[in-house]
Amino acid sequence: MGEKRKITYDKKTGIYTITADREDFRILQLTDIHLGGTIFTARRDRKAIYACDKLIRYTKPDLVVVTGDLTYPMRGLKYSYNTTKLVRRFASFMWHTGVPWAFTYGNHDTEKGAILSPEGLHQMLALLAGRGGWGRHEKGLLYPKEKPEIYGRMNQLIEVRNPDGKLRQALFLIDSNAYTSEKTREYDYIHDDQVDWYRNEVLRLNAEEGRTVSSLIFTHIPLQQYKTAFDLYKEGSDEVKYFFGFNEEKKVGKICCSPNPSTLFDTAKDLGSTKGIFCGHDHYNNMSLEYEGIRLTYGMSIDYVVMHRIARKTRQRGATLIRCNQGGSMSIEQIPLTSIPEDFPEFSII
Repeated sequence: MGEKRKITYDKKTGIYTITADREDFRILQLTDIHLGGTIFTARRDRKAIYACDKLIRYTKPDLVVVTGDLTYPMRGLKYSYNTTKLVRRFASFMWHTGVPWAFTYGNHDTEKGAILSPEGLHQMLALLAGRGGWGRHEKGLLYPKEKPEIYGRMNQLIEVRNPDGKLRQALFLIDSNAYTSEKTREYDYIHDDQVDWYRNEVLRLNAEEGRTVSSLIFTHIPLQQYKTAFDLYKEGSDEVKYFFGFNEEKKVGKICCSPNPSTLFDTAKDLGSTKGIFCGHDHYNNMSLEYEGIRLTYGMSIDYVVMHRIARKTRQRGATLIRCNQGGSMSIEQIPLTSIPEDFPEFSII
């Protein structure tokens, strides 16, 4: 279609800048891919990669954002602890698609017992990104070597700019962390220093641009406001606006958020910059609701191996396509895997 895309990397700040002339810069959110990595999951791992490939080729995104749980290094013989192999496999696949991608951690990506520690996985991802020299990433992983000195395994800012240099969209990839305790397995949350970093970056960009910039947040575990909004939706409240999707998790409350509150949502509301927050984590949830001026969207999951008999189910599987227009507006669309025509060309990369 003739669109041009240039990606640069600032070694001092760890910020990637994508400059694109496409009117609708397209971000494809993939989540909860859950590669298992053993002979017991080999067939379903292939299906997960096939699904990602089909969704990418069908939507033709400018950027893919994986919102956590790329791997599943869990207890038992069924799953592999070899996160090195699993991450390298997905990175190789993405390299062959020719589409740059970014990654925010899920609770399972750094499970206790995995071959790579959280710091080890960070170093490997930085090396995978750095093989092009941190700047030659038109089809690679956009993962910074430098990271903010705040809580979390990686918190990252990616800037999407128009050809004239004007900021189109600021993309915040914020680590929702894993567990507050390995013993209780209680979900962690986005901590105050992470929120302070987000606030300061928005204010910095506002000052540089002379306006309130438009931004999006990508994370893994839903904020408590996802549950608040869903409860209001069930009550028929006019405080929320329904756009699409369904929440069909069977767990208590259907929204598996942390019991610990985060100040991120209230900060985002006060700043007026962030128009949408995108998460994963709950494999059967993919509803999109607007609450207090912010779109709260669950990405459609890929998972073929974790949830019981999920490989046999189809309507929850897919991706989320976000179109960011040059003026700063955005639109969000679900792309169910089943919506792609049956005669769409088969996977042929690896």
